[in-house]
Amino acid sequence: MTTQALMDEIQSKNPQISQAQLLEQLDVERAKTGGLLEDETLLKLIAAKLGIEVKQNSYENSGIISTGKLFSGLYDVCVAGRLVAVFPAKSFQGQEKSGKFATLMLGDDGGLLRVVLWNEKAELVERGELKAGQAVRFLHGYTRDDRGGKTELHLGDKSLIELQPPEKSQQYPPIEKFTSKIAALSANSGSVHISGTVKAVLGKTGFTKSDDTTGVVLRFAFRDDSAEAVVVVWNEKVEELERLLRESTNLVLVNARVKEVKDGGFEVHVDSNTSLSIQASA
Repeated sequence: MTTQALMDEIQSKNPQISQAQLLEQLDVERAKTGGLLEDETLLKLIAAKLGIEVKQNSYENSGIISTGKLFSGLYDVCVAGRLVAVFPAKSFQGQEKSGKFATLMLGDDGGLLRVVLWNEKAELVERGELKAGQAVRFLHGYTRDDRGGKTELHLGDKSLIELQPPEKSQQYPPIEKFTSKIAALSANSGSVHISGTVKAVLGKTGFTKSDDTTGVVLRFAFRDDSAEAVVVVWNEKVEELERLLRESTNLVLVNARVKEVKDGGFEVHVDSNTSLSIQASA
């Protein structure tokens, strides 16, 4: 469909916006994207921001899309890349429906994308069929914005998940592309992704929480080729990691948190929001 036809459809569904205003917004989006996206794609983005669903909010039969080009409100979306993180599946119980979901982080040349698997798709995570490092294709998904306004991909009953053969895996960036160097971290880094090697396991201790329940914390020294840091693992993650943790183990930590310590340095904290994966030695 032509740019004018798209503008007409947007105006028909939102008569308050004039063609001049649409053209002005189009110029703004062109400037933001540096001319990398076509006007039709930009108008779909504008429609999504206005809460308007246009017929063209679909990438049906258009092949694999870079994660960097996605925006909220698209349907029949297909992406491919490497699984950077796989988080445990969770169940939910609502007044009207119940089910389960699992979240993943997918990386390609366009960056990182959060992917949400619903119900039967989440069972693939429960069965251990999806693991960090795998190359995958996600077909027939739809996009939404999360609470922070970042676009994420959702996969439901009609979606497909395909594991890619080893020879195609080389097409996608390695997990390390999406991680930061320890030397670049600071007490203000917030949520980070890092990879490296366990230098030494420093020990495990128990503690009593304010509600009189007990918890457990494990510390280990972690290094990459730039620097070293202490990693602090909390509660259920201790059990997950302890049986696998050995000196010289190669790890990737996704969504760890950097916290300041009393001497002005920092520690890297691992909790229920962090994904841990063991990497094979090079």
